[in-house]
Amino acid sequence: MNIIFLGGANEVGASGTLIEIEERRILVDTGIRQNVKQDKQLPDLDKIGKVDAFLLTHAHTDHTGALPEFVRRWPCVKGYCTPATKRITRRLLEDSRKRAEREEQEGKECLFTPEEIDTALDYLDFMETVPWNIPVKICDGVTATWIRAGHILGAAMIHIKGKRESILMTGDVSVTNQKTIPGMSMSALPYQPDVMVMESTYGDGQHKDRAKEEERLVSDVAEVIEAGGKVLIPVFAIGRSQEVLLILKHAMQKGEIPEFPVYVDGMVTKVNDIYARSCFTDELLPSLKGEVEHGKDIFYLDVIKPVSKSVDRDKVSSWDPCCIVASSGMLIGGRSSSYAKHLAGDPKNMIAITGYQAEGAPGRALEDLAKVEESTEQVWTLDNETSVPVKCQVPKRYSLSAHADRGELTWLVEAVQPRKLFLVHGVQDARKKLAASVRERLPAVDVQLPKNGRPYTVEKWPGIAGKGQSSSDRIPATLFAFLQRMGWQGPFSVRELTEIWFGTEAITPTLVSFFRWCLSLDSQFFERRSGDLFHPRHLA
Repeated sequence: MNIIFLGGANEVGASGTLIEIEERRILVDTGIRQNVKQDKQLPDLDKIGKVDAFLLTHAHTDHTGALPEFVRRWPCVKGYCTPATKRITRRLLEDSRKRAEREEQEGKECLFTPEEIDTALDYLDFMETVPWNIPVKICDGVTATWIRAGHILGAAMIHIKGKRESILMTGDVSVTNQKTIPGMSMSALPYQPDVMVMESTYGDGQHKDRAKEEERLVSDVAEVIEAGGKVLIPVFAIGRSQEVLLILKHAMQKGEIPEFPVYVDGMVTKVNDIYARSCFTDELLPSLKGEVEHGKDIFYLDVIKPVSKSVDRDKVSSWDPCCIVASSGMLIGGRSSSYAKHLAGDPKNMIAITGYQAEGAPGRALEDLAKVEESTEQVWTLDNETSVPVKCQVPKRYSLSAHADRGELTWLVEAVQPRKLFLVHGVQDARKKLAASVRERLPAVDVQLPKNGRPYTVEKWPGIAGKGQSSSDRIPATLFAFLQRMGWQGPFSVRELTEIWFGTEAITPTLVSFFRWCLSLDSQFFERRSGDLFHPRHLA
């Protein structure tokens, strides 16, 4: 099996992975990078060559945004995704088309033309929708199974299986239930695939108590509004916006906070409509499913409602105290940016960040400004054309993530027990800390931190133990001699040395522990250094 990460390996954004299995070439996801120059937004599709099948894990733009470019190159390749992913991706593309039309009219250069997006929409119509937990034949000798990932509506892990090898692509996962959908499907997880490719967005820490974070959010919002201010909550249109609306709605219904106007604006409203469709009720939590089946509006109340199309957003400063829930979540354009530039200069107002903020995004810049001493004059650059003074309140980010944290991700690896693990979709520090956690807990798993553009080959090593029996105290010397003949200089983890000796398919935690003991018997041939790595000694 060969794997090439075209994007999304040592970064959050532009996810795209080419998998060569059973002499077939399968592309999983094709996303974009946000808030970078246009020539840097796309994954490196030039490295692909031909493609036999295209699979989507979920609809977020860092996994689907480059679909027009993919379709331009391979318009006839068959694609597969879940029904909800197909529906949400269509909404995102339709929104992109409108934005492209505006940019053309304004003489701006756009990533894709309206015509290219139209072609992608046509392709999406013909993508095959797949059931949950049932293998689907995608190529000769290769099946794929979509398993609920719990991240957003329709999000999936994909288990790709050939005749001799298999790989689990996690996409983005949430282990625990959210307010809209259940957490990942644990009963359907494959056991001991050859490879697991797993996200690591929050691999560097543990999430705060979710209930306390929700309580902090509603309390802070209510306090600002009671004092006569306005609150802007910039949200990701898919997933986070629905969570925030339900948090506010339930707090009002329970009497935990007084009712106040909540205006919902941007792509959020269209995605809300998809979540509330009767065809997707089986994917919602039972409580929401019941509301939909009884004709109730699951996201809105009399005081929580979509913004009227005729509203003048530039006059938001004159509105009565209210809360505005608007996309985009990183304040990269979208409705949230237009509100922010009018609200940021008033100390009575608040901008509440509830999601991941990529390096270079306006939302990250705002968070950084909030850490500066109040006496320092603060000017916030929203885009190349807009800079505004910041006097509003910017509390510490509310932890409402739909990504698993380090402990949950380590548990997921323990449940799956892959032979080789590639950590992707995370910054370097997050990947390193998660790798350390997995290696400590699961020494038999070979953990790799891949880089974009580099090919990785996964083969089954037969082992050298069968070529001659050695007692435990002779294993280090025999292994050392073999490495010298092969010219392999290391350094090596205990797991790698165990695999070289016993072979790939024999690896177990017990054997790894045994091999560590063997190495401890004789330090003449291997030196243990930092990172629990062993270096072959240079013997005279």
